[in-house]
Amino acid sequence: MTYLLRFSSHFSHLRFLLPLLAIMFVPATRITATAEEEEATPYYGDWENAHGDKLQITSGSIQVNEEKPIRYDDITEDSDGSFFVLQLKDQSESSYFEGKFLRLAFGKDPDRFTMSIYKTLEDALKKQNEVKHVEWSAPPEEDEGEPEGEPEE
Repeated sequence: MTYLLRFSSHFSHLRFLLPLLAIMFVPATRITATAEEEEATPYYGDWENAHGDKLQITSGSIQVNEEKPIRYDDITEDSDGSFFVLQLKDQSESSYFEGKFLRLAFGKDPDRFTMSIYKTLEDALKKQNEVKHVEWSAPPEEDEGEPEGEPEE
C-alpha cells in the first residue's frame, strides 16, 4: 500500500506540470507553423493587375484596392503547389469578388497567377461556370538608388 501511495504522489506533480507545459508550448508551435505556412504559400503578398487594381493577400485576409479586407480559408486539397482554392468568408454583395470561391493557378513564373472566381465549390473544383477571371502579377521592384525618369550617365 505504501508503494502505491508513493507512486501516486509522484504523479500528482505531473497533473500540475502537464497543463502548464501544454500552455507554454502551444503558442511556440503556432508561430513555427505560421512561418512554415508563409514559406510554402506563394500567393501571400502584394499583387496588381493590368486594370490598375491592387491585391493584398495575408495569412488571414484578402483585400482589393481600398475595399474592406475579407477573411478567407485555404481549402486546397490534393494540390501539387500549382493551384490553391480559397473560400471567402463574410463577403458583402458589393465586393470586387463576384463569387465565394477563388482558384489561384500558378504557372512557371512564380510572380504571376490567374485568379478564377466561382460561386460554388463544385464549380471551382471542376473549373466550370467561371464568374470572373483576373491575371495578377507581382508589382515591379523599384530601384531605390536611382531617381525615376532620369537617364543614367
